[in-house]
Amino acid sequence: MRWFLVIFLVPLTICGSNTAITPELLETVFGKPNNGTIPAAAPAQAKPISPEAIAIADAMPDYVADVLEQTYVPSPADYDKFDWTLTKRVASSSAENFLLSPLGLKLALAILTEAATGTTQTELSSVLGFDTDVKVVRNKFRMILESLKTKSSHYVLNLASRIYIDDSLVPLQHFAALSESHYRTEIKNLYFGHPVSAAYYINQWVNSTTGGKISDLVNADDVSGVSALVLNTIFFKGTWQHQFNPNVTKSDLFYTSATDKKETLFMCVREKFFYTESSKLNAKILRMPYLGSKFAMYIIIPNSLTGLPEIFNELTELRSELYYLQEYLVDVTLPRFQFEYTSILDGILRELGIRQAFEDTASFPGISRGQSLNNRMKISKVLQRSGIEVNELGSVAYSATEIALENKFGEDSMPNAEVLANRPFLFFIQDEATRQLLFTGRVSDPSIIDGAFKLP
Repeated sequence: MRWFLVIFLVPLTICGSNTAITPELLETVFGKPNNGTIPAAAPAQAKPISPEAIAIADAMPDYVADVLEQTYVPSPADYDKFDWTLTKRVASSSAENFLLSPLGLKLALAILTEAATGTTQTELSSVLGFDTDVKVVRNKFRMILESLKTKSSHYVLNLASRIYIDDSLVPLQHFAALSESHYRTEIKNLYFGHPVSAAYYINQWVNSTTGGKISDLVNADDVSGVSALVLNTIFFKGTWQHQFNPNVTKSDLFYTSATDKKETLFMCVREKFFYTESSKLNAKILRMPYLGSKFAMYIIIPNSLTGLPEIFNELTELRSELYYLQEYLVDVTLPRFQFEYTSILDGILRELGIRQAFEDTASFPGISRGQSLNNRMKISKVLQRSGIEVNELGSVAYSATEIALENKFGEDSMPNAEVLANRPFLFFIQDEATRQLLFTGRVSDPSIIDGAFKLP
């Protein structure tokens, strides 16, 4: 008898509000439509922020968060090599829209690394880029998860992890304690002998942790024959710090390729953003913060219609390019987009070097008692379903206040820039405190809403 362990990951993000947009709402919040155009010019690349400035900013207490928001100091990131490698590999599998949560996958695999031994553990640690000292890894994840658990009225971030183990198995107390204390993951027993009932209980939990956005993650076939299931869900709903005015959303052309184009709804805003023109990537980089100054979306738009593959090839350079971001008055034109993406990641993880975890020789003795050479666990499937929605409105009440209170002093003397996202682009959402990537993705066609399975 073989025991199979399946990993399901459910990241979901909503940027803006799902509030119904009516003509009355628009006029109440933003006033009458304005059809004027705004000229802009793209500046040369700015000077990078010095290491001294970073050191000073890192030493500042929490009460100067508002100042940091105005100066934007990126901090070194030493824990995202796997995130970008995964993103690059998925991007190379097709030219379509995709959305991943590197954090979700990395968290689930980190938990399994704790239960692994021998080559299984070595491969997991090496591919994930983990420190050889397990205490360093645990502390890193504890810091990230504590940061993400911070509550705010400005955004919603629900991160939940759970391991279901068949009723016939007894979870090891040490593993259960580690999962709870360092990875905020609870272990639950579930009878997989009745797959229909097991799928129902799993879907109930996923539905509740994703705000009702995903109600049918698994079916009876997915859990049939499974002895353990690792689940991770991330639900993020953010409100733009500078919302787009729905009154000026307009239809224009989005170039899905050098020869094909589609009519698409574009949102427009003119505000102060941190921005740079990257000569190394031949692209524009824009930082769009959410309310609360904790999360931000970064958009990387190639200067040429066919330049995005080259950006993915140079992803290792992206972090260093963020040091050039400086404040500009930017005209942003961004398409509305909403899509789902489901990926089965077994093949990619094997390609990256995690192999034995999927074989009969896999070693996960730390999960439960009762395993032997003939019935020990191995990973059978790694599936991630993601969804994103980007629109104009955040909190309607704040939108009115934001427009009334925004400080326009000094705009006349600020350098101007223009960001026109009318071609395929890369984006990522990160926790600004830990520089942890919540989501990475590509918009190749904003008109597609795709929930189909992908096999990269």
